[in-house]
Amino acid sequence: MNVEITGRHVVITSAIRSFVMKRLRKFDKLCGNDASFHVIIDVEKERHTAEILLKSKLLDLTGKGETEDMYASIGRAFEKLERQAIKSKSRMIETKRQKAKAKSVRVRSGLGQPRNPPQLNQDLEILEEVLPQRPLAIEEAAAELDQSEYPFVAFKNVESGSMNILYRRKDGSLGLIQD
Repeated sequence: MNVEITGRHVVITSAIRSFVMKRLRKFDKLCGNDASFHVIIDVEKERHTAEILLKSKLLDLTGKGETEDMYASIGRAFEKLERQAIKSKSRMIETKRQKAKAKSVRVRSGLGQPRNPPQLNQDLEILEEVLPQRPLAIEEAAAELDQSEYPFVAFKNVESGSMNILYRRKDGSLGLIQD
């Protein structure tokens, strides 16, 4: 962290310098160690002004405070700068989250990935069975699944007239896929 303190019409005392350095410790978490600060303190008649410029890789912020007390002016400038830094950082985090969420949705749905048609190995033997499509109720299909050696039963549903698949899940319950 690089800190430069400039005084206009005022001498920078060690008390002012330590007060500024103490307030800058909060910014280590927000901006990291690569931040550069330029603190400008100005006094004109009864008006004390403090301006803080923050420059880092990600942020360029300015906070300005003006009161009749030097320490209050520095405090106001730091408060403004801190609010800006928190707002900017939360905005960056939210943007990253939205990009990651969009990417995960795109990956899950298969968007953005080239679709390769499945390649069949010539040595692979494919067994085909033609099963009669007879209308069954779901209860009858469940009974047939219990008696069958296959992990699923494909049937035409009596109630809806569509093709359904009843299968046994890993936890032992039954799952139903409706067309």
